Amino acid sequence: MAKEFNKKFMHPTRRKLVDMVLEGGEYQKDTFVSFANSEKKNEKREVGETWTDSDGSIWEQKEFGKVKKSALSDTMAEVRQYLQQLNSCKNKECKTIKLSKTDKKIVSKTGYCSNCLAEKESKIKIDGLWDEYESYKVYSNMIAYGSEVLAQLNQAYNDAKQEYEYANEDGSIEKWSMDRPIEELKAEIKQDIENIQKEIEDITKRRDESWEKLKDKNYDLIKAPTV
Repeated sequence: MAKEFNKKFMHPTRRKLVDMVLEGGEYQKDTFVSFANSEKKNEKREVGETWTDSDGSIWEQKEFGKVKKSALSDTMAEVRQYLQQLNSCKNKECKTIKLSKTDKKIVSKTGYCSNCLAEKESKIKIDGLWDEYESYKVYSNMIAYGSEVLAQLNQAYNDAKQEYEYANEDGSIEKWSMDRPIEELKAEIKQDIENIQKEIEDITKRRDESWEKLKDKNYDLIKAPTV
């Protein structure tokens, strides 16, 4: 007696196919067989189209087929785009064919190559506002630098104390103290803070006076003050 084929542990779909073979059944063209783990019917995608599948993976349709994308590839694309902007003149009508090293340095600071920058600055000179333009840039840089120094002095004032302790890599504690009263040191730092604050206020006033003469011209080489 032939040993009976045990189909108990087979997948239902596979069991149905075996039944067709063993029982001599004919396969009906209109028979629908469901695969639980099968993918859905492929949808026609346009080139450049992106979509997210059921697993959360991101895909993009290319001419040769679909390509899986990753968050890292998107980040790298943004980085490449940013670096390209740093090395490209933002003047849409720029006629410079190839940027030199000097051009790239100027672009990183102003956004324009040397030719486009000279053209824009010549307009300021024609308007008779070159001194105001130069002063505005100098004062703005001085304020930025002074603000950084001021932040450092405030940090030093808040962190200053008579005695300090440091933990070494071997676990030992090293102690050292100031060779002068901490109140005296903090008083000097506070005086420096007040002096720099006054200087920043004076420079800010001068910068704003220059801006008042420039703001109606809408020069894209300078931005309105934020502080």
